[in-house]
Amino acid sequence: MTRSLLLSGLLTAALVVAPLQFAHAGPVEDFYTQGQEKFDAGEYAEAADFWAQAVRAVDEGPDSATRQTIMNLALDAYLRAYSADEDRKHVDDAKALLDEYEALLEGSGVELSEEIGTHKTKIDELLAEIAAKEEEARRKAEEEARRQAEANKPAEPPPEPEKPGKPLIIGGAVLTGVGVGGIGVLLGGVIGGLSAQSDYDNAEVGSDEYESAKSRGQTMNALAITGGVIAPIFLGAGIALLVIGVKKNKKAAQNSAVLPVFGPGYAGVGYSARF
Repeated sequence: MTRSLLLSGLLTAALVVAPLQFAHAGPVEDFYTQGQEKFDAGEYAEAADFWAQAVRAVDEGPDSATRQTIMNLALDAYLRAYSADEDRKHVDDAKALLDEYEALLEGSGVELSEEIGTHKTKIDELLAEIAAKEEEARRKAEEEARRQAEANKPAEPPPEPEKPGKPLIIGGAVLTGVGVGGIGVLLGGVIGGLSAQSDYDNAEVGSDEYESAKSRGQTMNALAITGGVIAPIFLGAGIALLVIGVKKNKKAAQNSAVLPVFGPGYAGVGYSARF
């Protein structure tokens, strides 16, 4: 219900507030009088609060006409206050007062007056409308929070430039390693062979030392030959693959670049490549 519709409804059902007659002076009359003064000054929320206190101060049974009349005035003033500033506190206060009043009437056989029933309907409608607005505001706030989170999310790093020579470099490194191992075998065979040759020359012919040195010399000679064959082949192939792989990567890097990108409302980096 919009403010204009509510105000129209209130004006249509406006009460002509007239002085009540109290049998005895006391807090009810005091609260009522102060509420009347606030109402006449257009201070509806304050008037409603005074009249609510008057309702609670009435020391009569559930069928009290005084309580019913002031109750009607208080609810009307709360609704007028909400119409003026749309502060939901006025509606909540009206609802709380109405709940207290209905609890008092429960089981007494006294029904709500037509005027108070009309106010109750308006209060329920306003609370439903307020709840819908608050839910919509909450939804929009969540959407805005998600949008801000997306806007502040760090940009994903650009993809690394493609390295087509990587497999060749890996293969070349493996072959080069084997070739280096071959050099080790070659050197081991040469050194071992020299040692065996020395023992062979110094041993007595036909002795165990002689035969052992001879056998070791033959083994070391085989190792040296094997290392001599493996080393140049694998080193040559490995180094060749390394060179080719490095050249391929260098060429790919020249055809691609990571560049800053700017535009209306955004900034970042971009990746470009030529094929």
